[in-house]
Amino acid sequence: MTVYPRRRWPILAAQTVFAGCLFLLAVFAATPVFLTPLQDAPQATLTSGDIMTSLNRMAVLTTPFLMAVFAATPVFLTPLQDAPQATLTSGDIMTSLSAGTQRQLGSVYYTSLKGKPVLISEFLTGSTEQELNEILYEKSKGKVLKHHIIWVVWKEKENNTWKFSIRSTELAHLAKVNSTVTRSLPRNRHLMSGFLAVQMAVSEEILAVESKEGLRHRIKLKAMPISPLMRKEAVRQAMVWILLCFTVAFIPPVMEVSALVVHETSNQYKQALCMRNVGAACIYLGWLSYLHMTTLPILIPATLTLILIFRWVWIFVAFLFVAIYITVMAMTAFIMCMFQNKSHIAAIWSALFTVLQLFLADLLVHHGFDGTTSFTVLLHILLPPLGLVHAFHGFALLETGREFLSIYENHTLIIWIVMILAYFGLLMLLQRTIGGDRAIGGQVSWRSIIFKQAEDKTKLRMIHNPHGNERDPLQEVDELVAKAISFHNVTKSIMGTAMLRRVTLDVYRGEYTLFFAEKIQERMLHRVEDLITGLTLPDDGSVNMLGNDMATLIKADKRVTAMQGMLGYCHRMGFLVGELSVQETLQFFIQLCLWDQSDEEVESYIHTHTPRLYKESDLEDVREMYVRNLGTYYKAQLCWAIAMILEPRIVFIQNYIDGAKYISVINDKIVKYRTHLTIVKVSFTTSALEHADRVFLFDRKVLVFGGSPAYMFFKYGREYRVRMTFRVRGSLDNEKVEELVDRAIEMGGQVRANVGTLLILRLPTSPTDVTAEFIKEITENANNYGITSLNISLPDSEEIHKRAINDSRRQLMTYTGYGGYSERALRELTKPKLWKRKKSPCLTITLLKQTVWKYVSFYIHYRLFLIITMLSAIVTGAIIGVYLSYQLNEMETIISSSRLLGEKMTVEAMHQSTTLVLRVYKSDDAISVATGYVMSTTGATPAETENMFYTALPHTESSTEYLMLRAIDSPQSYVYAYAYGMILEDERGTLDIHVLYSPIHYDTAAAARSLARVYMALLRHYTKRLDADIEVTDDPLVLDSSPTQKKTKVPPLVIHFMLIITIAHITLLPSMEHGLIRHMQVHAMNFSPVRYWFSLFCCDIILYWTLVFIITTVLFCVMYWVAPVHFLHRDLIVIPFMLIMYGFSCVPQAYLFSLGPSGALNSMSFVIFNIIFGEASVISQFIKGGAFAYAEKGLSLSPQYNVANAFVRITKIFVYNSECVIFKSKKFCKSNVLHKCCKKCGIMEGCFERIAYLSKAGILDEILWTIYHSIIFSSLLIIWEYRVIQRLCYYARKRCSPPEEPPIMMEASASGSTQERGDVEAKSRQMKQKRISRDIKTDTFGENLLVNNLSKRINGVYKLSHISFGIGKGEALSLVGQSRAGRLDLCEILAGFKMPSSGTISAMSRWSLTIDPHKYSRNVAFSCFEYCPMPPWMTVYDSLWMMGVLRGIPQRYIHEEVTNLLNAIELDDASNVNVLRLHQNEKTRLNFAVAVIGAPPVLVLDEFTAYQQYSVDRAMFYILYHLRKQGHALLVSSASIENHMAVTNRLGILLGGQLVDVDHIDALVARYSSEGYTVVVHLKDEVDIEAIFGRHFQNFSVNDVSGVLASVQVKDSLNYAEIFGKMEELVQANQTVYSYVITVTAMDYIYSAILEGHKVQITPDQYYWPCLKFLSRKKKKADLQKLLELEKFQKKYDIVTLKELPWSVIFRR
Repeated sequence: MTVYPRRRWPILAAQTVFAGCLFLLAVFAATPVFLTPLQDAPQATLTSGDIMTSLNRMAVLTTPFLMAVFAATPVFLTPLQDAPQATLTSGDIMTSLSAGTQRQLGSVYYTSLKGKPVLISEFLTGSTEQELNEILYEKSKGKVLKHHIIWVVWKEKENNTWKFSIRSTELAHLAKVNSTVTRSLPRNRHLMSGFLAVQMAVSEEILAVESKEGLRHRIKLKAMPISPLMRKEAVRQAMVWILLCFTVAFIPPVMEVSALVVHETSNQYKQALCMRNVGAACIYLGWLSYLHMTTLPILIPATLTLILIFRWVWIFVAFLFVAIYITVMAMTAFIMCMFQNKSHIAAIWSALFTVLQLFLADLLVHHGFDGTTSFTVLLHILLPPLGLVHAFHGFALLETGREFLSIYENHTLIIWIVMILAYFGLLMLLQRTIGGDRAIGGQVSWRSIIFKQAEDKTKLRMIHNPHGNERDPLQEVDELVAKAISFHNVTKSIMGTAMLRRVTLDVYRGEYTLFFAEKIQERMLHRVEDLITGLTLPDDGSVNMLGNDMATLIKADKRVTAMQGMLGYCHRMGFLVGELSVQETLQFFIQLCLWDQSDEEVESYIHTHTPRLYKESDLEDVREMYVRNLGTYYKAQLCWAIAMILEPRIVFIQNYIDGAKYISVINDKIVKYRTHLTIVKVSFTTSALEHADRVFLFDRKVLVFGGSPAYMFFKYGREYRVRMTFRVRGSLDNEKVEELVDRAIEMGGQVRANVGTLLILRLPTSPTDVTAEFIKEITENANNYGITSLNISLPDSEEIHKRAINDSRRQLMTYTGYGGYSERALRELTKPKLWKRKKSPCLTITLLKQTVWKYVSFYIHYRLFLIITMLSAIVTGAIIGVYLSYQLNEMETIISSSRLLGEKMTVEAMHQSTTLVLRVYKSDDAISVATGYVMSTTGATPAETENMFYTALPHTESSTEYLMLRAIDSPQSYVYAYAYGMILEDERGTLDIHVLYSPIHYDTAAAARSLARVYMALLRHYTKRLDADIEVTDDPLVLDSSPTQKKTKVPPLVIHFMLIITIAHITLLPSMEHGLIRHMQVHAMNFSPVRYWFSLFCCDIILYWTLVFIITTVLFCVMYWVAPVHFLHRDLIVIPFMLIMYGFSCVPQAYLFSLGPSGALNSMSFVIFNIIFGEASVISQFIKGGAFAYAEKGLSLSPQYNVANAFVRITKIFVYNSECVIFKSKKFCKSNVLHKCCKKCGIMEGCFERIAYLSKAGILDEILWTIYHSIIFSSLLIIWEYRVIQRLCYYARKRCSPPEEPPIMMEASASGSTQERGDVEAKSRQMKQKRISRDIKTDTFGENLLVNNLSKRINGVYKLSHISFGIGKGEALSLVGQSRAGRLDLCEILAGFKMPSSGTISAMSRWSLTIDPHKYSRNVAFSCFEYCPMPPWMTVYDSLWMMGVLRGIPQRYIHEEVTNLLNAIELDDASNVNVLRLHQNEKTRLNFAVAVIGAPPVLVLDEFTAYQQYSVDRAMFYILYHLRKQGHALLVSSASIENHMAVTNRLGILLGGQLVDVDHIDALVARYSSEGYTVVVHLKDEVDIEAIFGRHFQNFSVNDVSGVLASVQVKDSLNYAEIFGKMEELVQANQTVYSYVITVTAMDYIYSAILEGHKVQITPDQYYWPCLKFLSRKKKKADLQKLLELEKFQKKYDIVTLKELPWSVIFRR
């Protein structure tokens, strides 16, 4: 499958422009390195005199045999042994060498001083270094020498090889500086330190001594042409910039495709493709194709950029690398998308994860962790950007710091391809094994897929005997009726959980069939849908469609939705692809379904069938328009057209969740096609039951009922619904009510619901005299029974459904009274309290204990997190210990050797592949020198010379031109192979020698090596001995720990990462308490945001200190075990001290990251932030110089950076302080008396003074920054929690922007809502006056809760508009509305959980939500069916205990209150169960308990009785009744009116985000229904209805007459007893009347009528922000006339007129 939907060109253009800017930036960053031409003469040629002048003028040159004075740097020449053995035994040779050296250097200084006299002082001489140290100490008089010191140490001459070493303090200093600075390295530190000058002077004198003739040569030092690729730091910085630019350029397309995948998965587009026989592999390949096609405008410039930067790269290779890399990024994003439900979260995840991988990859390369091939393979799998790093290095033909290995390029491609295949396999496995209802067709175990076995067809299978009662719930139907779909004993389970149990049903052809279940059982109907569409197969039983067995079809790789004449699936609008036109959409799905047919057949089908679809679906005018530009009407038509493309005989329709227009269109199609097609629909609303031809009711995994609506009403709807509300007289059991129930049962009635204050009875409509007698009895004894209201009506669809469910759950739902525990608990709960809620002004020990227990229980439940944290702490301590031990061991090794090992200045000593270039003049002397040059160094091994090559150039060819050509043709070869050379010219008998060297080769001693090789050749020329040699050793003069401290400049990467992992757990607990969970706690009576975060901080800091203790313990153990015991314990104490201080800043920082809604995303962001801003080594590659200094100051805001920087300083000081400990314990001062740790210190460096850790040189700044961080982060946290920022934005928007009134959706407000709004405005004015004058008295209306003109806008759409109402003390208001009517949004705002867009809300006539949200929220408790407000890891008992403490219940009464509450709502069995393991019904009870325990003045309860047993309902209503008596205000909301009647008779109707009407139920009934009673009589013959009724009633009217039925509206002022009595008289007086039914219009019927009659729609233009209107497209909308012409379901149920229901079955027997 290949799908390439058109993208909106602005997005593509924006991405391309963004990527183009980044590619230009990459080119700009690469220009200094890759786009800069070679320099043929990077440095001026140096003569011998120039080299000599490089020596510092303040030096004292000393030889063992001569004492003289120079005003120059001290240069000491001393033999290595006390009795030097020279081949020339005469001491004159040494004297001559020293004198010659003095003459060589002295002549330079006299010249350079322009004739001024030079100060002369004596030479220092000694037979040993120890003696020379003593002399130097005496001459300096114990003062620190500020001069640079050079020692020339003569060694024993072996055969014809002269040996000496040059030790320079300046050279050691330059090496130290070069290892720390971030700018480019000094070009030639040997020249700057005077090393080359001394080397040349000594070598010249050796030649003079050895030469039997005069010296006839001149030497010049000439730099070879250089390539920018030789600049390591510049190359690394350019590589980082290129990598960053390329990866960031690829992130937007990957983010878009991630959002696309999640969007098309959540809106069931992927499911739609799977239904049509498209495999998951094809779907994801399609998304990959989409990615590659949309990124093609980015891939092409990316490839061209690579070619521009790396000019020698093949275009195919470059394109292949970037294409595969973006594929790897996409596959990683696809896997993460499987665990996301929101597009923007998936996009953020993809971006953050890619940035983290990019940073870690560059960090690993920077620290050299990618060296070995096997380890690199593993790193490539974990970090795909690492492969791109190696690929770029390969393109540059350079591995920074080491030779390029072509194996990396091959490995990168191979590893990426293997990764793509592995990720793809994992992705396919996740399609069926992922949980959370994200697996299409239902989740299965991964074992069943990996270890799937072939079906054994020879195996005998058990045949289950039919029970014979499979069809008991079904209505009997003639067997000759054709069946469309048949289920036979179908059983289906998901991961061991039963979804369906032995379901048998038949869907008949040509009928409109409805599958119905309660919303809470939505997953059950999803499985039914999967079975019908063929997405899954039953575990047992069979599913048959139009005579085809579904199992057979699926095994044949066929899908019913992709077969002609089978099943059409009507999707929701969200699955449509907005970038396709209507015509393309239909063609796409036709081609998808007919993929196995030829192109000609498909085109023919499209040509013949699509015109009919356009006409029938009214799409002819919009066929060329994009789907995204269509209105709801046309989108709904397109959904139906897609269902009809293969001319199906069955159409399946999902449950409606789209808007009213979509519902109207689909209902129109059902009405038109119901007689021609078999239509199957899923619904969760009872109002749809009466319109279907056949209804199947499901409940608790089984089929409860199957039959026509008429049969359903016949079975459950021929009885009166008698609804009575009672006064609660303070007792649980009303004996009179029990007598009433018994009386009703005796006369043939049933109890449908008994919840204490509300009793619903099912009374038979015949015999009428018995029913009339019972009605008379309850009416006359209403006061005795305590009846406050009585309503007698016929059942509607909602009541019918409840009766059917009630019958199926008879043993569970029927009220049998309270158990002993529940009754006693309710009595105890409603007794007068012996305690009062205690308000604590501060955080008490009791409150802190609750937080501690919540914290402990969290880590008990999620113990894996704690184990990982502990292990990471142990590993961190071990790594720190090993790191410090390594520093001590290395320092001890260096000190023990007395000095650093010298480096021989020979080319062979480098063990490198190199080519020496010679350009020789044709003369005997030149050839002699060249011969000595190409001969290897004396004593060189074959391993040292096997990779050395020589290139000889004739004198007619230019060496510079040759080297330039080599650098252009083969940059890699030139970069590493060409660093040394020599040019020989013979001018009149004098050899003019140019010593060639590479100035920026990675061999920083290239000049010294090249010069040494030339002198070796000259010595062989003058002595005529080819084994003659001058061996020069570079032995830097280092006396302190500076070589060891080179490795302490950058914090170890592993320690940095492990420390972050150790603290990452801090974000988990507050992240899991995001939203309502935290809101309920922080805004409790005795709690606040400050107390919440402080108590949590105490717990986290104690755990963190425990981890620090573990780190310290492991650190000491490792140090004692691995390191020598040459350190002071007080030097290690600073590490735990710094870590402890670090905790004060990292914990508040983690809290800020935990404010997001996703815990995993919070932790991920926290880790990424700390890794990036805690490591400056990579950032230093992006910016240099002063900019980096400013960047470092910015990094100081990161606690991780400070602790990393502190660790570097601690390590430096630790090494510095431990050095003297090693010196004293090992007694090294005898061999190095001038060291800072010895007695005669102070010559070459200052004497040792212990550096304090808590000082400016130590970590004092880091500690202060840590304190600043703690204050800043804590302040930001508190400001956010108290909603200061939100309130400032609210007031700024209110003042700066013009007032924008929400749209009025109602043409005229009802009288009840108008009166309520006026009362609210009057109350608001009274409250304002009272604030001015306390003497003004106000009424009690809205005393506890007052809502004035409330509106809420989300994304520019008004969810709530102009809502006003008030609730006084002890009052209750019920709101009824659908889930999308804004009911939940209103409750969340009233609870203080969300802020309104406009309007005011006040609690207790004092606290306003927009002014003081915390104090407002303390007075409101919230219970919601959708959310659980308790931490999921806590037990039920512990969570209620915690809320009781937070709301001020004294501690000694909490246990009793919690226990009684749990027993009262029958939750005692689950008291020790974790909240997350509760069933949804149990969670609803817990939510109610959380709201009422220690209840604040206002309670907001939404669907708190949803799906509960009647005994639980009764307990809840009883508790709420007593809370009202205590003065609490209640607001209860639900989608059902019945749920409210037991609480209050004051009702508000919420519709479309507005409060349509609010009043008492009786007033609402009178306002919206006909006056009086509706009486329907069953007549024997045609009679005069008016005459019959006129004898018994005065005011009446005939509503309708149909056959033997007549409907009469009696308008006399009668009660129920009187109307029933008069009707009995009428029956007795008229033999033509068989029976009668008396009913009134119930509030349920009125509410349904209001919902169905609501026609006013909000136009889409009103949804957008005014400033964003120019971005919105005008959509093609249907004319109003088209909407009015849509057919609707005929009304089958009516009370007044004689419709089909309920009157067609009410009198049947």
